[in-house]
Amino acid sequence: MADILGFVYVKSLEDLREDIASLHELASEAASPSSLIIVDSLDHYLHGSRVGPLQDDLSPVAHVAALLHDTAAFLTQILQSRADGQGLCRVMVSFQSEREGSRDSEALAPELLLSVLDRYLQVRCTLEEFSILLPVQL
Repeated sequence: MADILGFVYVKSLEDLREDIASLHELASEAASPSSLIIVDSLDHYLHGSRVGPLQDDLSPVAHVAALLHDTAAFLTQILQSRADGQGLCRVMVSFQSEREGSRDSEALAPELLLSVLDRYLQVRCTLEEFSILLPVQL
């Protein structure tokens, strides 16, 4: 069984949804279904798709997260049936909560969005930038 690594670069939220949904179809044809789905910069797709503030409509992130969750569960079933119950499909999503030029009215939006992701994705790893202040000797 050959390991295959595939990259897909999509331009819009709708393309992202379609590609995630199409993994169901590809899995039945593939010798080895995907065991890892990575979505990099989810914030790019979500911020690019909205008209108003993110708080107005959290359904796009819920839809993407639900699709990812469902697709991973489906692929896990296929992997387990083909690998003596040992296969798992994992999902990894990156999201940058603070964007340059964000307005104060959007300050709550990242936490709301992350709370929706938390409903569907099992683990959250948060990285925060911090600075260390060292004492200055004069």
